[in-house]
Amino acid sequence: MAANVALLQAMNAALAAQSQPAQAGAMQAYMKSTMPFLGIAAPQRRKVVAEVAAAYPVTDSQTLIDTVLQQWRSATHREQRYAALDLLRVPRLRKFLDLQCLPAVHEMLLSGPWWDHNDEISGQVLPVLLQRHPTEMKAALRNWARSDSPWLRRAAMLSQRSLKTGFDAVLLYDCILPSLGDSALAKEFFIRKGMGWALRERSYAAPEEVQAFCAEYKAQLSPLTVREALKAIRRRSD
Repeated sequence: MAANVALLQAMNAALAAQSQPAQAGAMQAYMKSTMPFLGIAAPQRRKVVAEVAAAYPVTDSQTLIDTVLQQWRSATHREQRYAALDLLRVPRLRKFLDLQCLPAVHEMLLSGPWWDHNDEISGQVLPVLLQRHPTEMKAALRNWARSDSPWLRRAAMLSQRSLKTGFDAVLLYDCILPSLGDSALAKEFFIRKGMGWALRERSYAAPEEVQAFCAEYKAQLSPLTVREALKAIRRRSD
């Protein structure tokens, strides 16, 4: 690996200096995390990451992903994993997001199986990769939608929720349909919730489409999914 070790050392030292032990326990309990917290709020953590990234430049995609993975794998506290993902938010580093990153993204989704990691990756990383490499990413997401992992399925469903342009409705439903029905995966809370969230985001642009989908698949959709999917539509009609 060709990780930027100086960046990692500086970033972890800065995170340690911002530690707030009085906040850490409540944060860990809220997240139901076995990994302890440092107690750092997200805005302060992201400020630290941005400052360190500016001081220790990364100049190519491979170095970026090696740096992110080393941080992720070696983390002893949850904010250190968040910081790994925060690096992928830094504007000067986002330009290096490409298909080389996909195996690392896959690893982090599987080794960090919880909603906080999943939502960050699906909302901040996957949309960029989709726009830059649509053919390859659409094929990958359709495969994830049929995975044995509920977290890969959830990430696939939610991968377009932050797109302002280039939304692919066919891809959305291709990522949702494999998780309908009575299988154990279909009954997973975070699948049902994620499905509803993805449909709700689509409803802002295409409310009739989402209503029609919910009507057509009513027998296979959970009440939670339907409630989430139609929430914005019902709010506007009140």
